[in-house]
Amino acid sequence: MAHQAGFDRLVFEFGQSTAPGPFGMPGYTIEPASSLSGPSGQAVTISGNALFGARFQNASTQNPNGTASFTGSTDMKPTTPLIKEVKLVEDFERVLLWGTGLDHLACPKVSELAGPFRVVLDFPTPP
Repeated sequence: MAHQAGFDRLVFEFGQSTAPGPFGMPGYTIEPASSLSGPSGQAVTISGNALFGARFQNASTQNPNGTASFTGSTDMKPTTPLIKEVKLVEDFERVLLWGTGLDHLACPKVSELAGPFRVVLDFPTPP
């Protein structure tokens, strides 16, 4: 994630998986939320005044053999103007849910890129 003139950008990148099934862009939903919870049903606290959830189907931070496919942080607090925290809320049965806490509600422009597959969220900010 990074700040650019006029927006804060958050990118989710997906690599080749060893899981069964076709490789490609996972199905996803990006939507505002009043709260987010993992498989236990317990609400997860995320910094900010507004909240977005990014749910990805057939994706995980673990390979089927139990090795990590993602080695980055699962709780990030950037110094960007709008994005205050990005936290992994759920990684269960090949469903990933990342929560994004914002300073204030702003709807992102969502883009898809390939080579590698990425979902890009551009949250508008003052320039």
